[in-house]
Amino acid sequence: MSESIDLAGNILSGIATVTTGASPSSETPQLLLGLPYSQFIRLRNEMRYNFRISKKTMLAMRLIAGVGIPYGNSSTMPYVRQYFVGGTNSIRAFIARSVGPGTYRPPDSVSNIFVDQAGDMKLEYNIEYRFDIYKVFKSAVFVDAGNIWLVNDDPQRAGGKFNSKTFIGELAVGSGIGFRFDFSFVVVRFDVAFPLKKPYLPESERWVVDKIALGSHSWRKQNLVWNIAIGYPF
Repeated sequence: MSESIDLAGNILSGIATVTTGASPSSETPQLLLGLPYSQFIRLRNEMRYNFRISKKTMLAMRLIAGVGIPYGNSSTMPYVRQYFVGGTNSIRAFIARSVGPGTYRPPDSVSNIFVDQAGDMKLEYNIEYRFDIYKVFKSAVFVDAGNIWLVNDDPQRAGGKFNSKTFIGELAVGSGIGFRFDFSFVVVRFDVAFPLKKPYLPESERWVVDKIALGSHSWRKQNLVWNIAIGYPF
């Protein structure tokens, strides 16, 4: 288990309050060297568990939960401190940083060129069944689930705000199979995955298991995501 807590801007906020007599706010932010400074709290917790089934098989699991709350001088989290999902070490059925926030989906005119979705909250769960094939050649089947959300409404990203009543239904889910060359000093990994649930679709259409068509070239082109990486995903 690993935990982290980040605090930013409190000392500057205190100094600003004493020197100006007014508390900083996102509407009238205080400045440092002519620029507004960030004020937020960020918490992240990651839990991992590996269960050895036999000498050659293992069940590996990971849970990540994180939240960043901007306040005072800020209305949003700094980009570098926000959360992302999707990619080789996250939800492998979706390309890096392409999921969320919430049910939001960028217009095709944007997503076809550049995908980089960030959020203030993150929930992700991964599970892999790992097994040996022959010597250094190993494999795994896996399921990944998760999403990111916003703390505050963003008119430019409708559906992105966290809702405690609906967030479970907004989790992206993907599955796949991986092949690994484990040389002890380095692991070369090839994972191929496809989505089982797409959170940006209408609520009744998000599960797409019944649409899986591995024999269809067009389905494979639109849904299979190939991941090549060094090291295990978790």
